[in-house]
Amino acid sequence: MIAACNEVLGQSASSKVKDIPLSNDTVERWISDIAEDTETQLFEKIKKSKFYALQLDESTDIQNNNILLTYVRYIDYDESDMKEHILSVSELPTHTSSSEIFKLLNGFIE
Repeated sequence: MIAACNEVLGQSASSKVKDIPLSNDTVERWISDIAEDTETQLFEKIKKSKFYALQLDESTDIQNNNILLTYVRYIDYDESDMKEHILSVSELPTHTSSSEIFKLLNGFIE
């Protein structure tokens, strides 16, 4: 990160980056805070939208775990545009009936 900053922004910027504490706990906390803020902003935009649609996709990762991807498409009135985002990624139990998928999605939404 320091090398990229030095190349793009110059030596003074990279020296400032060196002063940023980058312990595992700090980085983990920053990532959690950013993720929480992003999720909050997305939910607020969906709540403002009069119309939205959910799309579900069941997939399998490289360890053969069943994954449920939930996408949301909505109208972003702040930007006067239609947007699509990943709403959630959840691991499914081994038995993936429609009722199990509904329980998982309903639990996330609630």
